[in-house]
Amino acid sequence: MRSYQSHLQHASAANAAVARKPTFRSSAIFPVFHLKGVRTRIAFLGYWMVKRSIPEIHSVVTLRSIHGTPLYRRSERITEAKAYRVEAEDLLAWAGMNPEAEFTGSLEIEFYSSRDLVYPYPAVVVQYYGPEFGTIVHTAQRVFNDAEDRNANLESVVPEAGFNIYADDDREPFFAFVNGCDPVRDGRIAMKFYNSKRETLECLIPVSQLLPYETTIVHPDRHVDLQGFLGGKPGTAQIQFDVAWVFPRIIAGNVQRSRQGISVTHTYYDTSSHSGDEHYWKDAPEGWQPASLFVPLSLSGDRYTNINFYPIYSPSELEIDLELYEKDGTLIGIERNVHRIAPIHRGLHTLELKPLAEKFGADAERAAGANLVARTVRGSRLPTRLKIGLDYGMGTHALPCNICKTMDVNNPALENKRSSFHWAPVLADQQDAVVWVVNSAPLNPYERNAPVTLTFYREEDTATLTRELELPPNGVHEIRLSEHPELLEFFGGRMGWYTCVSTNPHAKSYYLSESASGIVGGDHDF
Repeated sequence: MRSYQSHLQHASAANAAVARKPTFRSSAIFPVFHLKGVRTRIAFLGYWMVKRSIPEIHSVVTLRSIHGTPLYRRSERITEAKAYRVEAEDLLAWAGMNPEAEFTGSLEIEFYSSRDLVYPYPAVVVQYYGPEFGTIVHTAQRVFNDAEDRNANLESVVPEAGFNIYADDDREPFFAFVNGCDPVRDGRIAMKFYNSKRETLECLIPVSQLLPYETTIVHPDRHVDLQGFLGGKPGTAQIQFDVAWVFPRIIAGNVQRSRQGISVTHTYYDTSSHSGDEHYWKDAPEGWQPASLFVPLSLSGDRYTNINFYPIYSPSELEIDLELYEKDGTLIGIERNVHRIAPIHRGLHTLELKPLAEKFGADAERAAGANLVARTVRGSRLPTRLKIGLDYGMGTHALPCNICKTMDVNNPALENKRSSFHWAPVLADQQDAVVWVVNSAPLNPYERNAPVTLTFYREEDTATLTRELELPPNGVHEIRLSEHPELLEFFGGRMGWYTCVSTNPHAKSYYLSESASGIVGGDHDF
């Protein structure tokens, strides 16, 4: 793990004695699940042409077996700003394998350029999908570029955590990771689980050998009685595992047998044992909140929105306030101290936003937003990393998405930033898709409008559609694809992309899909 301050210094080397090393390779590696009712694809936008004016990128895609053996490789020259998609099913067929047979392995995509790519993490998503569901998450693991890259990102090794698990007769948790280019001997997978009673349960799995690029899938309920431990309620987990030459952020999620579907997210740092100065942010200056996060609400019908807090924060005492806003930024109500973060509160805490919205009389059929505000108490310090899990769900039986999102700490320097550029997929391949654009910041009060240009891209060609928006402070704009015939026709039932460009640095977006089974997939933008 690289500290947050170290990350900021890497991103801007204005005061560095040694210039930042250019990045000419960025990559991502994902587990592949080709099973009954489950398929795998990766997708990306040719954003380099739009964001960085790089005229040409070369991609290399490698499909490997579960044991890390290369099965198929291809390269492609990318010169157009449009949507791109790679289907694991196609790669299996081109490798001469039976695409109807079940397969588990990995898919790596590498991007090369003669110009600086800036970040070694590319903006790629993996989508696991089937006839009744779709779930998606952005790049988690990548194989390091060189020793300097590896050493910088492994300043300290911490457990991975920050996700929900379910274990009952219908649902089963899992996590999956891919090893890097070196073997691992005498390794282990150490797991610690938390239930709703703040009890813990531990499990250790020895791993005698892990081959280069080997894929590991762990179903912890097959090693320890999670069903009995969780008692039918959601829980969370902390994972430590040994890998080599690969960034250790991994994919975690849950299987739902009755829906023949899965829901995935990515893990996040557990910094609960780290209390050095580098793990805390500066005090909020006058006119700023310590930290905040604005999220769109999905509440109509049987839809719900939940916020999950995990036992992963650097030691601190914080109180969380909740502000509810209509889509035009009008304040609906404020609920103080809806949650308290403290080192003694070890476990998963879920904040259900639908009952709070009903308490304040919010119209569930209209777009709205919730602003979480973190306040330090009793002289405590503000952790740099305040990660929450954002659940959007439908009904009480289908799996929700579990978006990994961090709160925005106060950063007055952002006010000098002239614009923002975000992008994300439009999940037009699913039964319905939603894109939300929000405008908020940890300023108190926040009073800045956000003019936004949305540009939509598709896979078929380089044609685009454009929409102009003006978001008020603490405003939210919702685009539900089923209510926009022009966009439906434009995407033609395939996944597309959008860019969100604003002269306001605080404009951001989220996206999700709703499937026939009720399983929801979604994530935040890049």
